[in-house]
Amino acid sequence: MRHATAEEAAGGGSDATRRLSEKGKREAQEAADAIGKRGVRPAIVLTSPRLRARETAEIVAKTLGVPVEIREGLNCGATAASYLDALRPDEGRDLLLVAHNPEISAFASALSRQAVSFRPSTVCCIEITGDSASLEWVRHPA
Repeated sequence: MRHATAEEAAGGGSDATRRLSEKGKREAQEAADAIGKRGVRPAIVLTSPRLRARETAEIVAKTLGVPVEIREGLNCGATAASYLDALRPDEGRDLLLVAHNPEISAFASALSRQAVSFRPSTVCCIEITGDSASLEWVRHPA
């Protein structure tokens, strides 16, 4: 999942501390509800340490009733190798990642071998079995 819509950075403010906008909070809740309606319940939500991603993850995790854990390897600028390292401790579990574009799009596209675009609060499901992965579904915000 890509984090929901964030506020613009205030003059000279840090990108890492950008909060979700009111629209972003609604988007995150709508995404959480849509995930729940699909009957999907990850074991854990892993998130980038940046505030907008953490806020998105917390909304989704609360709705789904699962824990949240911050992973530095999902931060802006992360590589596919960083993503894999961030996921490794939870290998074999159903996970929801909340991260940033263009990294999340590149990672999902590489895994599924299909182009996957992520607008704010887009969610996709990729099934990984052994050495293969398939794109099961994509949910874009309304």
